[in-house]
Amino acid sequence: MFRFCGLGFAVVCLVGGLSLAAATVAAELTVVVQGVNTPQGRVAVALFAQAEGFPKDDSLALARMMVPVDPQAKKASAVFPGLAPGRYAVSVFHDHNDTGKLETNLFGIPLKGYGFSQNINPSMRAARFTEAQFELPEPGKTIVIDLIYR
Repeated sequence: MFRFCGLGFAVVCLVGGLSLAAATVAAELTVVVQGVNTPQGRVAVALFAQAEGFPKDDSLALARMMVPVDPQAKKASAVFPGLAPGRYAVSVFHDHNDTGKLETNLFGIPLKGYGFSQNINPSMRAARFTEAQFELPEPGKTIVIDLIYR
């Protein structure tokens, strides 16, 4: 009798635990980068969940990826699945020569196309996390970033 009750309790706990795990919300973020001026190379996309490192130190990003350019559409897309709803910011650059780096001139101005979520285009400095942040809701979201070439 007690063994059966113990087994029944274990099954109830297991099913309840699975229900709680299934209830954990995961959102998907799609980043569309448009305005790519050449089909060569790839687009680097960095997703940040905090201001630290944004936008220059992508080693502190929550996730990073290099995505191919669609030569006909002159755009690239990155998908980040399984994210918790919340605030994020994205920085991108067109790595047309596949160096993996955003080269700049003597004054720190990027030599490659670059951009930020919210399409922030500050002059003489990089975007700040607070300017580029957006809310990722529970069902997910698609954002569009226009590349800036100087």
